[in-house]
Amino acid sequence: MATTAQRAHLVAVLDFFHRHASHLLYPPHDVRTWRDNECWHWSEQTTEHVLENGGYWQGDCSEFCPTALRFAGLWPYRQPGATSSHLTMLPVYLDAKEAFAGSLVVFGGGGGHHEAIVHTPDHRYGNPLLASHGRPGFDLVRLKDLAASQAAEGFPGVRLLSIAHL
Repeated sequence: MATTAQRAHLVAVLDFFHRHASHLLYPPHDVRTWRDNECWHWSEQTTEHVLENGGYWQGDCSEFCPTALRFAGLWPYRQPGATSSHLTMLPVYLDAKEAFAGSLVVFGGGGGHHEAIVHTPDHRYGNPLLASHGRPGFDLVRLKDLAASQAAEGFPGVRLLSIAHL
């Protein structure tokens, strides 16, 4: 069960990544490379050391989210998987008012096009603040804004994935 402490740790991890956004790379042409694999295996401490000393971390959106979850003790799997596999591994729901920190958000139909992670829930209006790594860098963006931009690019639809039982 995802604890309050683990979710708080996760938000601290996301804030750390945000502070080092200029050192977050995205795989060239959206194809994972040796660098993605290397960064996936780094510990939280190694990642902090590398980024604080001017180095770079690389991963795609579906590597970024499991990395942050793993650092908070919330990713029990040996590999990050992909957005399509996350849709089969985790319970899916649609009401963003039910999202907590760490919930994954998948945009687009089928196996999904992009994945982000809830930073700050919004239980009242259902418009949580998301951490998104869909390009070099890092964005903190509201769900409705990211959903609108994804739909404008031809990828409508939003599904949320629960991490409550990881």
